[in-house]
Amino acid sequence: MIGWSWPAFFVYLFALTLITGGGMIGLIASGSPYFLAPVLMGLFFFYITWQTTVEDQSTPPPRGGQGNQ
Repeated sequence: MIGWSWPAFFVYLFALTLITGGGMIGLIASGSPYFLAPVLMGLFFFYITWQTTVEDQSTPPPRGGQGNQ
């Protein structure tokens, strides 16, 4: 299994900030709706990053389909 790396996380977060920020600047400067794509992609990946880092790993999810017998 791959271990956690804080420097890699911060590089990834910096790249997401550039993608989202650049999309916002392009959207405001040009008014073209094509700049919504990097903004929405950046927000989606921010959400995935949030779920990965904040998720409580101490309690595993319940097992499905087994039934409690």
